[in-house]
Amino acid sequence: MTLEGRTAVVTGAGRGIGRACAVRLAELGADVAVVDIDLRSGEQYAGEPDGATTEQIEALGRRALGVQADLAVEEAAHAAVGAAAEAWGRLDILVNVAGGSITPFERSKASITPSADIRRHLDVNLMGTIYCCQAAVPAMRAGGGGAIVNFTSTAAFSVFADGSLAAYSMSKAAVAHYSRHLAVEMGPENIRVNMVAPGITLTGRVVEESAATGFASRAAEVPMRRLGTPEDVADVVEFLVGERSGFVTGRCIPADGGWVQAVC
Repeated sequence: MTLEGRTAVVTGAGRGIGRACAVRLAELGADVAVVDIDLRSGEQYAGEPDGATTEQIEALGRRALGVQADLAVEEAAHAAVGAAAEAWGRLDILVNVAGGSITPFERSKASITPSADIRRHLDVNLMGTIYCCQAAVPAMRAGGGGAIVNFTSTAAFSVFADGSLAAYSMSKAAVAHYSRHLAVEMGPENIRVNMVAPGITLTGRVVEESAATGFASRAAEVPMRRLGTPEDVADVVEFLVGERSGFVTGRCIPADGGWVQAVC
């Protein structure tokens, strides 16, 4: 498969899964706008690649655009997506990775999660995704179509045994249902909208925070007996933005080694 001549926006691409997806699209030939609240966020965690994502993309011979933005702010999200469409005259692909479980794990259970944490998760995970999708649709419509991949989570379709990550899971479930509605609306305009639901993925942040969460030591719960890598998730994104998924929309593919089926 080739994405030669295509342009893409990948949010949350400063590190982790977002970076792996942005680099994968560049390897396939796309020019990529890297959007993150901190374009060098990978420097905070051991095990992340050296340098900025934009530098890695340019080293592959592709054009890169770095946009630093807080996507929970509607105007900032529209400006970030618009910058890519304006710079390259088109937008073919949007991959919404930005977000995550962003408040303290120790207060993430349903009975004690502060309302401020719930609102923060909705802003970052749900509203940020909505803003970027709404910003991308006009440019994709003008180009005759496109592919959107939104990130939900296996946590959106299951519940941890201790009830943790309640607000995060709720916000990701909302992303999934929003994506289905958008897929039905945009189908007649050749704009496909699909989802990826990663399981526990060994990013630098997940490994570092595992002292509190224990996530990095849960491979025995996964039917494939290992945890995911950012590249595993990028494999799914590669399929969903390419021609071989040209008749697939409104669907969610878990990248979890079978973990959800094992714990539900």
